[in-house]
Amino acid sequence: MQFHHKTTTGLAALCCVLALGISVPKPANAAPISPNIQSYVNHGLIDFSAYMHLVRYDAAAGRRINKDFGLIYEWMRKSHSDLLLRFRLPDMMRIDGRFGAATGIYIVNSTAQDVRLSVGLNVRTDLSKTPGKRKTLLDMGLLSEDYLSYTEAKFMGARPYEGKMCAVFNISYRDKSLDTSHRLVWIDPETKITVKREEFSQQGKLRSIWYYRKPKEVAPNLWMPSIIEIDDNQGNLAGETEYRDVKVNIPMSLDLFK
Repeated sequence: MQFHHKTTTGLAALCCVLALGISVPKPANAAPISPNIQSYVNHGLIDFSAYMHLVRYDAAAGRRINKDFGLIYEWMRKSHSDLLLRFRLPDMMRIDGRFGAATGIYIVNSTAQDVRLSVGLNVRTDLSKTPGKRKTLLDMGLLSEDYLSYTEAKFMGARPYEGKMCAVFNISYRDKSLDTSHRLVWIDPETKITVKREEFSQQGKLRSIWYYRKPKEVAPNLWMPSIIEIDDNQGNLAGETEYRDVKVNIPMSLDLFK
């Protein structure tokens, strides 16, 4: 049997490493990997606000993910300034934007979604039978007790991602009669941020890949990503958003989400 020169060189180098007792570098892992997904809930977060700044958007790639994907990105594209995002547990979200003389409000309050425009549009959608369409803290790369109350997670093991060992879980909805979609999430045990997420349709096909980048410590021991990138199932970037001026635990009135 013959080996290529580079192969023999590599083998010789490995033998020297082993002979000298030098350990081969492994992905960094400052925090232990837990198979219990409850370990990655950050109980210090109650609410937050941030400004959503559009970095990039590809409408064609967005449509390949789903027909509703582009709503907020179109708002960001048309808005005269960054959109104001406000989130409060359990799973209440509000986005405000201004488009010339008109204003728009997008609200999700658990299982109800409202889209309101000052020009007279007011549309409410019932999400009680479609849990996959709800806006949750996972969209920001974080887990909440509320989200875990109607989902189930299977530990898939520890896997490296960008030089760090992460806990990987397969998350699906408890009530499979409503939604059979699932997602794979890579969680950094140190920051408790979901650094990568693969979304699969109810037919089991890959739909989108989410990347949560540039984490920032917005409060003691509370980390959030400042950049979120979303690719379609072909690896094309559909949207990239930067989150600016993040403020946590303000607190917020429930009236904001009505």
